[in-house]
Amino acid sequence: MVIEVFFEPGAEDLYVEGATLIEGLPGVGLVAKVSVAYMLGKLEAKKVCRLYSSYFPSLLYAQDGKLVPSFADLYVVEKPVPLIFLYGNSQPASSYGQHELCEKVLDIVTGLGATFVMTLGGYGKDEVSEVREVYISSTRPETIQRVIKKIPAKVYGGQIVGAAGLLITLAEERGLDNLSMLIEASQMTPDYYAARRSIESVNALLDLGLKIGDVDEISKTYISTLYKIEF
Repeated sequence: MVIEVFFEPGAEDLYVEGATLIEGLPGVGLVAKVSVAYMLGKLEAKKVCRLYSSYFPSLLYAQDGKLVPSFADLYVVEKPVPLIFLYGNSQPASSYGQHELCEKVLDIVTGLGATFVMTLGGYGKDEVSEVREVYISSTRPETIQRVIKKIPAKVYGGQIVGAAGLLITLAEERGLDNLSMLIEASQMTPDYYAARRSIESVNALLDLGLKIGDVDEISKTYISTLYKIEF
């Protein structure tokens, strides 16, 4: 096994034309994971499939005696705008595994109707600003200019590790528009303040119309969604 995909009954027939894929895998400050879990908790989402990779870490966790495997899920949202969420509790531990997973995800989401790929993540810093700056990058300069006109953001320069960078690079190879959004994150994990800034930015950029609570509400929604999906 390299990648195994298990579709929900009838999910292979789902199609959301012009959808945006939003990545929510674990990373710095768990910013992407918390952000996507929150949005999944607030929107009507249909599970498409679960993916397992041989390259996920061998370290597993148990909660209340139940063993939780490493996985990545895809969910579809039809309203208020077409969205596809990638949510998981792990990332592959090798570059080969990262490529395999990202390629498989793109295979599936293009079949579901995705035309835009957005990745989220934390930009780890020793000192963070009060507003938690947003840093964006893309393979397309015109996308950067379009986004900057809609939300307060700075152009990023530096490394992007894992799926957050790889997905947008591979998306361009398939002719898909793309964006990476990194939020200033502290050493706190999860960093709910960075996640809130991430959710606000996605909400404004995609016109989702979400009413976003404070960090306490975000943490409660995250934990609630996490228990629903993972345990």
